[in-house]
Amino acid sequence: MIKLIPGEPALIVRAGGQKILVVADLHLGVEGELAESGISLPSQTPKVKKRLLSLVERFKPDRIILLGDVKHGIPVASWQEWRELPALLEELMKYANVEIVPGNHDGDIEGMVPRGVVLHDVRGIKLGNSVGLLHGHAWPSPDVMGCKVLVMGHTHPAVEIRDKYGGRIVEPVWLKVELERSKLPKELRVGKKCPKLIVMPAFGEMVGGAPVNRKMSEEFIGPMFKSGAANVLEAEVYLLDGTLLGRVRNLEKIAEGCETS
Repeated sequence: MIKLIPGEPALIVRAGGQKILVVADLHLGVEGELAESGISLPSQTPKVKKRLLSLVERFKPDRIILLGDVKHGIPVASWQEWRELPALLEELMKYANVEIVPGNHDGDIEGMVPRGVVLHDVRGIKLGNSVGLLHGHAWPSPDVMGCKVLVMGHTHPAVEIRDKYGGRIVEPVWLKVELERSKLPKELRVGKKCPKLIVMPAFGEMVGGAPVNRKMSEEFIGPMFKSGAANVLEAEVYLLDGTLLGRVRNLEKIAEGCETS
């Protein structure tokens, strides 16, 4: 069973008698990249830690799974990441088992994680027989692809909202996407039906988002989207509070109408 947590870019999975908290794309240390562009911000790690511990206190999970891009710096980690990431993971380990499905920003993370944190394969993991988890920068394994539902991060989905005066806000969203079997690699065409795909919004608030109601060919990344296997135009879009905004194809039409008004 999967439960999206209202108001939060996080979900709970119940599998094997366990309660599992899943979040994606923390991007700890993103402030360093922003500083190079002239934007000076204090470390956001204390804020991320507070939000995570609040979820842990509310739901008391048995496992916490970080679905990739735990850190931000590539190809090497910053001094800030080396200082703050291990301490955050150690704090989380006081309350639950901590696991990481590495993302494309998590190179060399092996040397940064405390003993006891489980690092999984980039091709994902299964929770029971129904739910597969992966970051999304790589194809899942055939075993993970055989699940009924796939959950991934990586793309930071969002919706752009404008008013007639030119005001603009970008809000994170969830996507529920159908997969097209014919566009999957042959080795991943397992089972009679494709799994449903849930794309998580980024947990990190400073990493921005890819607005689904804009032209997305260059913004939505990862093999699921680049191959066309994820039918984005028919995807359902949900705000964090659970409000269904509609399908992407309709939201794109609204955005185009706003541009020409």
